[in-house]
Amino acid sequence: MNFPHPFSLALATAAVLSLVPAGAQTGPDRAAQVEKALQVVQEYIAAEQSSAGERVQSRSGMLEFSFRSTRENGNYRVLSERDWREWEMERPTGVQRLQLIGQPQVESIGDDLVRVHCAVHVNTVEGGENWEGVSMRSFDVRIRDGGPRIRHERLLAAREGIKPGQWKKLRKTDNGARSNLRTSPTTRKNNIVGKLEPNEAVHVWDQEDERWLFVQTENGLTGFLHRSQIDFSVPSQGTGTTTEEQTEHEIRQQKNHPFGVLLPGKSGYILNPYTNTIVDVRGLRVGTLVRDPRDPVRNRAFRVPFEGAPGRAVIVEED
Repeated sequence: MNFPHPFSLALATAAVLSLVPAGAQTGPDRAAQVEKALQVVQEYIAAEQSSAGERVQSRSGMLEFSFRSTRENGNYRVLSERDWREWEMERPTGVQRLQLIGQPQVESIGDDLVRVHCAVHVNTVEGGENWEGVSMRSFDVRIRDGGPRIRHERLLAAREGIKPGQWKKLRKTDNGARSNLRTSPTTRKNNIVGKLEPNEAVHVWDQEDERWLFVQTENGLTGFLHRSQIDFSVPSQGTGTTTEEQTEHEIRQQKNHPFGVLLPGKSGYILNPYTNTIVDVRGLRVGTLVRDPRDPVRNRAFRVPFEGAPGRAVIVEED
């Protein structure tokens, strides 16, 4: 399915959390159905960047009504197709960027029903305010011969301030016990998505003041882990510094770096001149050379712009 707006959302190979129930379909056919279910979830999420009318058109064939949408606070709405269309048309649009973080996890919860857990980085602008963070979601998807349909969407957690690429590679504490990786920053019994072994390497998004930290394991599982379960004293070996050093070397070898594009009325935020995505540069001085951690081309850098006419990129010769 094609969308009129570009989006950055790559569907990784899913991790299967539980075995297929006894008597359920197995083998290549089941695997193909699960892959189609994941594709539907991907397309449903990607439609967030479309206008309300385009969202309704693209999503209407993906849902099984009555469709249930659950908020993070536990409240939910069961919608008929008519109510759902009205709800979608009233929702504001302003999604600048979407990016799937890590691997989706698939849990089989019935002969023809799977649950897809995923983490999505979201950057939105609404009413002049920028929101950037991670949204933890799950989708119950019905697998049938006529094609998979989403029957239930849940917002499990939303955490502001998390940006892909800004994390430290540490380890789980070596306390002789496994720790639970959770889909939300609570100790509920039904939100465990995986286990971490003692001393296991883990990527930690830098949220210094939070009790629950958003993490990603080496095999792509994402979720929340209590900060008491992370060893901050010794960084993990093989943190990828060689790649970072190579990236910085390539940037230094470049002779010209453009200025970011000013955003009128948005002090402290500019546009990446290569991708037109919003970048937070609050507190940085004019002329500072920066790199967008979300840019898939890691050796592209640009400078914090001078105050002046918005939309004009200035090329500066490097010594």
